[in-house]
Amino acid sequence: MTSSFEEKEISTMLQSFPSLQMDEDKRREIASHIRQEKELLIQMKRRKKYAKVIGGVAASFALLFIGYQWMPLEVTPSVPSAQQMNTGESQKAQAAETPPQADMVLTLDSQIQEYVEEAIHKTDKAYQPENMTVIVTDPNTGEILGMNLRKQDANDRVPDIVKAKPDPVAAFPIVTLAAAIEEGKYKNYETYESGTYEITPGKFIKDHNNGAGWGQISYLEGIQRSSNIAFAKLSEQLTNHSLQQYYERFGFGAKTGTEQINEQPGKIPNMDTPYDKAMAAYGLGGSASAIQQVAAVGAIANGGELMKPHVTREERNHIDKGRRVISEETAKQVREVLEVVVKNKPGLDTAFSIKEYAVAGRTGIVGKRDQQGNFIEGKYTYSFIGFAPSDDPKLLVYISVDNPNTDLWVRLWGQEIVAPPFKEIMENSLQYLQER
Repeated sequence: MTSSFEEKEISTMLQSFPSLQMDEDKRREIASHIRQEKELLIQMKRRKKYAKVIGGVAASFALLFIGYQWMPLEVTPSVPSAQQMNTGESQKAQAAETPPQADMVLTLDSQIQEYVEEAIHKTDKAYQPENMTVIVTDPNTGEILGMNLRKQDANDRVPDIVKAKPDPVAAFPIVTLAAAIEEGKYKNYETYESGTYEITPGKFIKDHNNGAGWGQISYLEGIQRSSNIAFAKLSEQLTNHSLQQYYERFGFGAKTGTEQINEQPGKIPNMDTPYDKAMAAYGLGGSASAIQQVAAVGAIANGGELMKPHVTREERNHIDKGRRVISEETAKQVREVLEVVVKNKPGLDTAFSIKEYAVAGRTGIVGKRDQQGNFIEGKYTYSFIGFAPSDDPKLLVYISVDNPNTDLWVRLWGQEIVAPPFKEIMENSLQYLQER
């Protein structure tokens, strides 16, 4: 029997998620259901009805697939199915008489998912990266609203967003800053000598401009300039045990508990020496997944509570509760610093600013490593993690672009690669949520 278009699409998606298993009968059953849903979606779009709720048919198809394969039968996508939306008011009245049940729904939003897919497509076309990771969450609840639905390697059984990768340079420095503020070891306008710092005899920490630095500067300016020495000196103010505790407190080195299968816990780096601790403070050493970084920075955004990232939630009467990792005042101070990084020069991340909304966040540029842990010459991963509006965050967006194919000067700058998709996803999604 010839496979239908939908069955072929399911087979393609299963290749991207090899850890998901599905027999042939199940494929046909889901393909038939999705085919009916797609027909109804197209009919309703032709009538220009529910367009904003549904988003693109492609995004809706992806959500339907996830809803019917990842979850038990009683779980449905958070965006109503076409059949559900096509029912009359009589069903609503009947539902009102039904006692509340703890039904589960997907948190993914088809419209935000469409923005994610569009941004990935544009970046692919412009730079042909080896891989691209995107996650959009509500930092106040941990709900995942959008993410990339493909994998870097079809033979790898670990989904990309839960795969522990080396050198989490976007999130670790933010946690270092939070730890220093929480312990009373950080002041914006206290100064230090940037450039090159001999942290122990024969061991040097250098700023990213070949150790030239910018002279005597404040810690705030150092963080704006992404100074390695600023984070190294902050790490000296914290004991090895204390800094490690903060990384653990923010969820690193342990699984988040998200529904993604084969999640990896990552590893907190060794901090036995001052040099190792300084490297960890600005993100070199150890490993973490994208979802761990999202959860950790989400705690900064929401006022200090670590939330479990999730793609399902109870439909009724459910409030997600997190675990407090820092005080509200510390979280507020970190948000203010991260806003300055994006908003004002000499911040290196001003390319990520959005006219209508104040953005807070931090970029990360790190060399790719081989299987032995050595850096590969000329290969880099660019990432940015940010949230907005910075004073009352509604969304957090993480983007990582792996080894883009582009000119050297663009590679060294990086923001030209990551800023456009971040801004497009963040701005469009915030406007959509505001208008919804």
